[in-house]
Amino acid sequence: MLNIQEKKALTVALIRKMQDAGSWTGETHIQKCTYFLEEFFNIDLNYDFILYKHGPFSFHLRDELGALRADDFILMEPRRPFGASFKPSKRADLLENKYNDLIREYDRELSFVVDRLANKSVKELEKVATALYVRNTEGVTDNIDIAKKIVELKPHVSLEDAKSAAEELEQYDNETENSLI
Repeated sequence: MLNIQEKKALTVALIRKMQDAGSWTGETHIQKCTYFLEEFFNIDLNYDFILYKHGPFSFHLRDELGALRADDFILMEPRRPFGASFKPSKRADLLENKYNDLIREYDRELSFVVDRLANKSVKELEKVATALYVRNTEGVTDNIDIAKKIVELKPHVSLEDAKSAAEELEQYDNETENSLI
């Protein structure tokens, strides 16, 4: 398990990569990207996620973002009309430099998650993150069964969209197997 400072460094590195990719870097985007790091890549960040309004959500991660703001490692910028986005502060460089080896160790995973998720809409993130949640918590592996469970948990998601999310998750699996991340 990563220690507190290592978790902070990886979270800041994730936010920086998301910003560099042109992401909104709102809390929902950070939540879903972090969820994928933890659950898809088994990176032991030790955040407890529950299924919430827009898919998997960690109140502990929300608290961590507040602590990162309090420690002046990230800044929150109000952006209309959808709320705030986060970005690394100048002080974040100190944390990232100290844990540069760790960040480099996880660079491929960070990049994979950012490349696939950081610029999706909240609705798109909800579907694919819920697909991963269903697969990991329910032990369901068949795309049709994943889709049915998503619809059961999230009735506002159509079966077609849920199937598409399950297929997207399967594509991520294939990409990681082929690239040996």
